[in-house]
Amino acid sequence: MGEAAGRAFRTLRSLWKMTVASALALGLVSAQVAAQGASSAAASFPRHPVRVIVQYPPGGTPDVYGRIMAAELNTLWGQPVSVENRTGAAGAIGTDAVAKSVPDGYTLLFAADAPITISPNLGIRLPYDPQVDLVPIVNVIQGPFTLMVHPSVPAHDLKTWLALIRSQPGRWSYASSGTGSNQHLAMEWVRNAAGLDLVHVPYKGFGQALADVLSGQVPMLFAGVTASIGLIQTGKLVGIAVSGAHRVAALPDLPAMAEVIPGFDVSAWYGFMAAAGTPPDIVRKINTDVRAIIARPAFQARLSRDGIEAVGNSPEEFAAQIRRDSAQWARVTQAAGVKAE
Repeated sequence: MGEAAGRAFRTLRSLWKMTVASALALGLVSAQVAAQGASSAAASFPRHPVRVIVQYPPGGTPDVYGRIMAAELNTLWGQPVSVENRTGAAGAIGTDAVAKSVPDGYTLLFAADAPITISPNLGIRLPYDPQVDLVPIVNVIQGPFTLMVHPSVPAHDLKTWLALIRSQPGRWSYASSGTGSNQHLAMEWVRNAAGLDLVHVPYKGFGQALADVLSGQVPMLFAGVTASIGLIQTGKLVGIAVSGAHRVAALPDLPAMAEVIPGFDVSAWYGFMAAAGTPPDIVRKINTDVRAIIARPAFQARLSRDGIEAVGNSPEEFAAQIRRDSAQWARVTQAAGVKAE
């Protein structure tokens, strides 16, 4: 290579190095700008009204606490936070509406656990995959169910109840809010684990099931702990046990079903989720703000009165809980042979 050619080569090589260096620097700056933009967007979130979708009708626990959280976030954010009840198909309609929404954090799901962890295990075709199409943000609250019987049932404690059901196989029935509901599967778990022969009487909703148990047409059911407290305290129904892993302060005399069935733990939970693809910074911002609300003494006091526990976990912990619960319900539904009707 001649001297002139060598100089030209060295010049081209220097220019190439400078070009590469400039491109790398520009890429780094662009990444920093993008990160700053995302962080800024999260810091200023929300900039306009937010919608919270509830999967069930007004009046139930998910609606009540969805509205409480919406009101608290409204105050905290200084932006309107409205609640929309998108009901039907055992919660699938509301869940799907959020799964197909714009993933920007402005449409949130105040999710009940059943459409997320139970429905996918019932052999029904869902328009969404909860572990693919949704991103967990924070589990807000959870509470057990209470096994209650009509006062005419000659068993007013767990030991006597178990002995009664075992002594009269096929004689006793229980109500639920529908096939595949939490209440149904909780009793199926008890039935299989304790070797009981019980007849399931499904209803189209909890209200109808409760009405027939109160009238004595069906002798027993599992009901959410919040609804159970007043019924037990007024003597309309008799509490037998709670379905969580431990006793609850609001009903301290009732044993946990886990005291006779090791590992038994059935609780309904309610938490925020959003469409998959929602920016992680937005997810973290909502998580942080919701956990601040959960930590307030007034909120904690209300939960205690209702027999419900605060959760307030991280997005990663919530995702892990959903995976565990889904696997648990897969085992229960398979063992009981439960399929949606």
